[in-house]
Amino acid sequence: MFDAIEYEIPFEFIHNKIKIQTIINNNLIIVGAFFILFSLLFQIGPNDELTIIFFSIGLLFIIVSFINRKKVVTMTTLDGNKIELYFTNQNKEEVVEYAHSIIKASDNFLLHKFSKIDRLLPIEPQIDNIQFLLNREIISEEKFETLKNQILGKENQTSIGFGQN
Repeated sequence: MFDAIEYEIPFEFIHNKIKIQTIINNNLIIVGAFFILFSLLFQIGPNDELTIIFFSIGLLFIIVSFINRKKVVTMTTLDGNKIELYFTNQNKEEVVEYAHSIIKASDNFLLHKFSKIDRLLPIEPQIDNIQFLLNREIISEEKFETLKNQILGKENQTSIGFGQN
């Protein structure tokens, strides 16, 4: 509870998809089910008080697990970590919008970093860079082909075929 870890995640590692979910503590549900099952065993014998106590404890664990559920927006990273943003019903839209702004900033950074074309640099790393953008779905297939043709020096050439005048 008092331990906090602060770390930086490079924009290259932030995946551009989010997942909105509610997380319930399954351990509390299992413990609650165990107590309810245990109360059924005591129901066979003459101990009605123990049956009621164990059933109540089990029900309490299950109720607490649903009360303490967490609503979270999760952004995965390419190195296996997660960025989790917790929200309530009142601030859900703002948290989702904030997550989208992080993804948009990441996409814009990567687009500006990897889509620059320099004819003095080797061709293969530049094509790898725009392939990276295509794989991350930052650019479309058409934009990829346009950038690739610019890298290869084919941007002003027309296609060869029978339909040309």
